[in-house]
Amino acid sequence: MSAARGKGRAGGAAAAKPAKVPAPARERAGPARAAPRADPRDRLRRILFLVPYAVRHPGVPVKTLARRCGCTESDILADLDFLLGVGSPPFAPDDFLDLYVEGERVYVALHQSFSRPPRFTESEAAALGAAARALGGEGREGAVKALRDAVPRDRRAGFDELVERIYAGAPPAPGSVLGRLQRAIAERRAVRLDYHSASSGTEGERIVHPLTLAQRLGHWYLYAHDPARGKPLAFRLDRIRACEPTEERFEPPSEAELARARLFSEPGDEPPRVRVGAAAVPWALARPGLRLVRRERDGAVIELPGAGPEWATRFALSLGGDAEVVSPPAARRHFAETVRRTLARYG
Repeated sequence: MSAARGKGRAGGAAAAKPAKVPAPARERAGPARAAPRADPRDRLRRILFLVPYAVRHPGVPVKTLARRCGCTESDILADLDFLLGVGSPPFAPDDFLDLYVEGERVYVALHQSFSRPPRFTESEAAALGAAARALGGEGREGAVKALRDAVPRDRRAGFDELVERIYAGAPPAPGSVLGRLQRAIAERRAVRLDYHSASSGTEGERIVHPLTLAQRLGHWYLYAHDPARGKPLAFRLDRIRACEPTEERFEPPSEAELARARLFSEPGDEPPRVRVGAAAVPWALARPGLRLVRRERDGAVIELPGAGPEWATRFALSLGGDAEVVSPPAARRHFAETVRRTLARYG
């Protein structure tokens, strides 16, 4: 830095010529010493300063960072390249943070700050609480209480409901929704459900023939034939408010009938991919069952294993215009047609 300032003051004055050193003096001085090795602690100090400073000052010039750190711009650029290797093995870029230099300015698009950790959501805490109960021991209820306290106050009622619905490692209680459904499936007995429909926001009663239970995309589902609608449907277990077996018996469908019902996506189907905007990426990646394909400058591409075109369209539209289905072609067409119909209805 002193050299740079000296160059700036040079103006039009002639530079002084260095004094000549006699040959014997040069010989007595011996060979030139190697430059001292850089202290790695200096880089660590710079790195610990760089990220929070760049977060607070988006687009900070590289030369400003160099001046603040007391080093050269080349050192700053080398530090930024080094930061891209921070993360979990195999140390892929932007595992820990996503930063880039554009027009000699530094931007941090995604960072995991050394700040107070976020609170558990009610579903995360309930899953841990169910696991604690399954492990047993004298401290399990204390662990469940601590997890409940870690949930925001306005979400604790959801935690109380979920922790009673999740069973980890132990058979479900006979009187629970899951226990009654398992028994009804085994006995081929119709059940009466009080079900909350997320699409209409209403609750209603229906009698269905339970076929099987399955977990997909982080949720448990009952797949059952609905005689009133004449087709098999999926019911999310956490939306079943009550379940009561009836005396009605039904004949189980054949394997061919189940295959035609397409209760599950075929393993050979190409999973849909959705391009998600930068603001929605953290929320999308927090959803269980979704897979990150690649990050992009303005977002990311997410893969939905096991999902069909309808579910992919609903997922993309749930992000409020910040996502679009990009593949396969059938899923892309379904998404485009749904958007077109919606715009025509409300345009």
